[in-house]
Amino acid sequence: MHRITAHQPYPLFNTAATRRLENAAAAALPPHTLMQRAGLAVAQLAQAMAPHARTVWIACGPGNNGGDGLEAAMHLQRSGRKVVVTWLGQPDTAPADAKASWQRARDACVVWADTAPGDLGANDLCIDALLGIGVSSSPHSPARTPDARLQACLQALHRSPAPVLAVDLPSGLDAATGPFAAGLAPAPPPHQHYHLHHQAPPPRHTLSLLTLKPGLFTAAGRDAAGQVWLDDLGVEPG
Repeated sequence: MHRITAHQPYPLFNTAATRRLENAAAAALPPHTLMQRAGLAVAQLAQAMAPHARTVWIACGPGNNGGDGLEAAMHLQRSGRKVVVTWLGQPDTAPADAKASWQRARDACVVWADTAPGDLGANDLCIDALLGIGVSSSPHSPARTPDARLQACLQALHRSPAPVLAVDLPSGLDAATGPFAAGLAPAPPPHQHYHLHHQAPPPRHTLSLLTLKPGLFTAAGRDAAGQVWLDDLGVEPG
């Protein structure tokens, strides 16, 4: 895992290149391997970021980004953390890897909740595993209307007093260009109420998986991503 700084250049990969690399690695490795590696990386960074957290809330979407969050939940629960998971998926419709990680999280006895815990504080941690790299901000793409639960999770993440760790990229961000997709931008702007009270907003971190995406460093991505980290999951770019 690498902390990304401005002191050296890094290669950036668009969505198509990232998916090609992911598909090739998945074909060469045993099933579920990439998600297991991703979840472990997220859990390790989470523990380094918030070693004294009382509660870790993980918002998980229905796809494989959510599966990475579910896998992280299992590791954090087994390490003795109090883990609360909001999962927007269903076992009968989840991708195979995400379903496997859901079962592992269940077996670890994580707590499931429909909404974010109401008592999160500055020493706790939120993990954003809602949406992956398939979101587009292009005006030619169909406008996305988030369902009520997704919208509630997004707003809880933006307004939380706890630090936020995004899995791969902040949910709703266009991985290629950096703006938020229509219907997924923070509202109100992140941490506006902190500025009104002259308080620093909570830190934001993003753990980019496999590759670094251009949108993390352009447009809204620069503020939304916060400190960027990279874990290549043991896969060398081809």
